[in-house]
Amino acid sequence: MRLEELEAVCQEAARGVLDREGRPVPPAVVLPLPAATKVVTFPEFPEDDAERRVALAHFAHERMAPVNAPCYGFVAEGEQPDGTSLLVVVYGARGHAAQITAAVLDGMQLGPWAPPEELHADAMPFLAVLQAAADAANPAEPAGGGIPGFF
Repeated sequence: MRLEELEAVCQEAARGVLDREGRPVPPAVVLPLPAATKVVTFPEFPEDDAERRVALAHFAHERMAPVNAPCYGFVAEGEQPDGTSLLVVVYGARGHAAQITAAVLDGMQLGPWAPPEELHADAMPFLAVLQAAADAANPAEPAGGGIPGFF
């Protein structure tokens, strides 16, 4: 899977969360796996960044490490300074810096996605645990045991 494919998978998962859960969109982690893409929502996502980090570290330990997941996505509803609602997607992969993109939310309507850019180190620091888990994944092995074709 290339980064462009990961971006598309995560954007599609974000649309799915919006369609299933409505607004406000609960934060969710997207875990693309060979058999299926898993999306786990966090309806009670903590407000505090340190608590968010703990919750996502637990997710990484319980869900990413056992399947040797080399990539992830994160979906959340956000707001621009002018009050415009956004659906935000962050995605990352082993050996690649996390990328961020967003689309304007107008009710349940989703606008076009902005071009992705590298996630600033100070933005969403709690996502570092997901990136660390992806970076710790062993490269896929062609004879099984890994995730063929991922990065």
